[in-house]
Amino acid sequence: MKKILTVAAMLLMLIGNASAQNLLKHNYKKNNLVYSGTERIRVTSGPKDTPVHVKLTKVLFTDGQPVYMLRMEFEDAVAWKMPKNAPMTIVLNDGRNLVLKNNSDSPNLVAPKGVKNSSGNTVFLNYGEYYLEEADMKKLTSGIASIDVTKRWSADGVIKVAYKNNELGAAISKLYDTIKSAPAPKEELGSNLKSLQDQSGSRLVETNTLPAGDKVSVALVYLYYAPSNIESIDLNIYIDGYTVPFTSAVKVITKSGETINLRQEKDLVAGRVICYPTNEQIKMMMDGVARISVQTTSQEVTVSFPSDEFAKVITKLWNSLQTMAIL
Repeated sequence: MKKILTVAAMLLMLIGNASAQNLLKHNYKKNNLVYSGTERIRVTSGPKDTPVHVKLTKVLFTDGQPVYMLRMEFEDAVAWKMPKNAPMTIVLNDGRNLVLKNNSDSPNLVAPKGVKNSSGNTVFLNYGEYYLEEADMKKLTSGIASIDVTKRWSADGVIKVAYKNNELGAAISKLYDTIKSAPAPKEELGSNLKSLQDQSGSRLVETNTLPAGDKVSVALVYLYYAPSNIESIDLNIYIDGYTVPFTSAVKVITKSGETINLRQEKDLVAGRVICYPTNEQIKMMMDGVARISVQTTSQEVTVSFPSDEFAKVITKLWNSLQTMAIL
């Protein structure tokens, strides 16, 4: 519970400062296809309009042609399942219409029993998934005036939202720019997952343990908590021959010179360290790690990574987890 509350507080700070957040969620190559996806952005217009969470994913095929998937989650006081092929009409700022159809017919794994919003009310994040080509993305990023979404086949089964200040178009543009600026991965991701457990809508995924330099190995654990709709990461570091006491300092120094301050979160046997970094801290590690320092029972031990082995392993394991992530 303590970990859940800590992660929730960190996520609230990140949501409040979305402009500073690294919005790229995953970026990997698998079976010669490149998959790039973003974090979610919550979009609101007027106080009485339906808030929408948007997420964008791109699949780049071997011929160089991309296909985009726009996921839109609509907050509602009741749960509903959008029919497959249900249309969404988007009115662009120039008056043109773009009609998309929901391509998903799968159960919703995001907060399946609802989640509390900022007002303390339980809401459900009901969704549609829409596929677009590059030309369609250009239209969306030019500006969106309103949307007209069919959520069920009935006279009152429509969601209409007007965007006076291009709130939705601006959010999609930010996600589109994030994906466009992502470097193309060159190596295949491979299979790096050890186990997956689902229980009551929550999910736990463990990776294999991979070597990350001299006498250091790393594994990650992904946890999704359905009741609070948050996810977290456990960073497991194995350092041969050293005991790191509970609450001892663990420092990750990035190649850019920033220090990520973590700590030993459990009382573990010699050679094992577990830390609870935020997702943003993991992304900082993926950009490059120069060295780590841990406080052992006798001294501070520093391990350097001249070939950036630590960051490369973190990147591989993080992207492997994202293939099974809920958010």
